Amino acid sequence: MLKSDTIKTSYTARLIPNISKINNNHRREHCLANRREINMIGRNQGQQVRIERTTANGTRMLALYTVIDVHDQDRDAVFVGYTNSEDLWDRLELSSTEPFTGKVNAQVAAANLSDADAEANSEFIEHLTDDGHHCGLVVIAPHGGDIEKPTDEQAEVVGKQLSSKYVSKWTCKGFKQGGGAYDRWHITSTDISEESFPKLKKIIGRHFEYSIAFHGWDHDSIFIGGSIPSDLKQQIKTAIGNVVSGSGIVVAKDDDGSCPDDFNGTDPKNIVNRLSAKGVQIEQSREARARYGIKIAKAVADVIGPMIKG
Repeated sequence: MLKSDTIKTSYTARLIPNISKINNNHRREHCLANRREINMIGRNQGQQVRIERTTANGTRMLALYTVIDVHDQDRDAVFVGYTNSEDLWDRLELSSTEPFTGKVNAQVAAANLSDADAEANSEFIEHLTDDGHHCGLVVIAPHGGDIEKPTDEQAEVVGKQLSSKYVSKWTCKGFKQGGGAYDRWHITSTDISEESFPKLKKIIGRHFEYSIAFHGWDHDSIFIGGSIPSDLKQQIKTAIGNVVSGSGIVVAKDDDGSCPDDFNGTDPKNIVNRLSAKGVQIEQSREARARYGIKIAKAVADVIGPMIKG
């Protein structure tokens, strides 16, 4: 009897911080890996991996990266992108740009962890609620937990409010004791690959009628973007505007002309638009999420709910 080959899920690498090989807006989240080595762990260009290192005192540091490109140079060389030295400290607690030895791991989300265990262990998890066949609405929060609070709770609120409809929920939750979950776990929405997220892969080809993505950003406003028609964006803008009335928080939509291109949610590669041809992306300030997050979610559900035909 032939012994089956053991599937390799990680490898030890020489990790080289590099500011010139990766030249894009999100390079702090990007890396370049050897084509053969990354393929050996079942990953490829455009997919996500964990990069891990162990500090001198035995602490395990890790962060999610997108393999933005592959190379055919030294097999153990992985080039880690950054914009400035603070990026390396925030993501991996590196105090210099010297190469270091670490591990590249194919598994992005920890398996079989409860939310409480994920929080206690500074982990990242993936959730899916889905009946396996409907095509009505999917609501997502790729940056839940402590990455962009409380976007996963907003997705849950929409699901509960529209429980009599055809609604699926896909959320990811990332935590880090002492703070820094955003730096460790954030992956830009246009980079998210279903090959790295098994539960997302189950629904990526469903072609839902509507999709909603809740996000947070550092601006002091709320923006409604995505691939949905402008009149529907206007309805959502009005509903959210009523919720935050009197707060001074500006509510706008991407086609008003004042939304940065990176956040307007119109890119076909954005995961919200890959799930549906009628996707809505909602970017929210910290104040908006903290003070009005649940009410904003209910307002969005009020607008979208009557349109779901199932």
